[in-house]
Amino acid sequence: MKCKLKIILSIILIVSLSTINVIGLQSYEDIKVFYRNIRIFVDSSEAPSNYKHFIHKGRVYVPIRFLAETLNAKVLWNSEDGIVSINSYHNFEKANPLEGERFVYGEVLSINREKRTVDIYQHIDDNTVYEDKNLKISNDVIIVLRRNSKKINLDFADLKIGDILGMVVNNKNEVRGIIMDI
Repeated sequence: MKCKLKIILSIILIVSLSTINVIGLQSYEDIKVFYRNIRIFVDSSEAPSNYKHFIHKGRVYVPIRFLAETLNAKVLWNSEDGIVSINSYHNFEKANPLEGERFVYGEVLSINREKRTVDIYQHIDDNTVYEDKNLKISNDVIIVLRRNSKKINLDFADLKIGDILGMVVNNKNEVRGIIMDI
C-alpha cells in the first residue's frame, strides 16, 4: 500500500513540475542570421553604432533603442509586461504654481535670437491686455507642436512672430516649455 502511494505521489509530483515548466516557457527558436557591415543613415547622416546588425529572412534587424534614440525618440522598457514604448517627441511637465511657476498664453510680438528672448502679447479677456517682455528661453527648452493627436518637437529657431503659444515660465522668469497648437 505504501509503495502504491509513493508511486502515485511521485507521478503527481512529476506531472505538476513538468506543467510548471511548460507554463513558464516562452517561445524559443534557434535562427540563422547573416552578419554584415550594415551602416545606418538618418536624414543623410550616418548614425555610428557599436551594435552588430544582422539580416534574417531578408529583413535587417537593428536594436530598437539604438534606432529610436538616433531619431531623438525616448524608449521605455517594461520588462514585467514585455512592452517597449517609444515616444517620438519629448514633453514637459505642466506649470507648478507651488514652485513659483506660471503659464503664459499669447502671441509672439518679437524674438531676439541672440539673447534667446521673446515678447508676448497676452489677451486675457475683453478688457485685459498684458505684454510680457524679455522672457528668457532656456537653452534646454522643450517646444511641442501639436495638431490633433500628433505631436512633434521644434527648435527655438522655428518660432516666428505671430505664433500663438503657451509657455511654462519658471520662478527665474525663464521659459522651460512651449506648446503650440495648429
